[in-house]
Amino acid sequence: MDELNLRVLSVMEAKQMTKSTFALALDISLPVLTHISSGRNKPGIDLIQKILMRFKDISPDWLLLGEGPMFRTKVEKINLKAEIDRIDQIIQNISSFSSNSNQVLAYHELLLKEILYLKELNPYLFAINTEASEMRKTLEELKSEILSKLKD
Repeated sequence: MDELNLRVLSVMEAKQMTKSTFALALDISLPVLTHISSGRNKPGIDLIQKILMRFKDISPDWLLLGEGPMFRTKVEKINLKAEIDRIDQIIQNISSFSSNSNQVLAYHELLLKEILYLKELNPYLFAINTEASEMRKTLEELKSEILSKLKD
């Protein structure tokens, strides 16, 4: 009997199935499986695909080529919790920086508005100052006139 036939039967035995349950699980007729088990026929690519699709833990290299273990080696899950925690911390820091930056920008905007307001007030203040100087001058002149009339 061919090695490929033996590997197909080994899958059936490893899964603890009878010929009829194995044929049913693969959606093939019992005579097809009987011909493979007797060595009369070799398994075709369709049957190989059905086995690999139905039993995901069977190694394709082992089934097709007879190389390696029958069952796929389970890939150990990598624990990335520390990295995820670090990413979360960085995201939190970015959010905090962003919030602080927004507060500084809002304060900066307020200061700029105040500076612009003061700049707009400058001509008005200059005019008031000029008017106050003229009024002071007028008062000084008026005071001088009053004092001179009082002396007379």
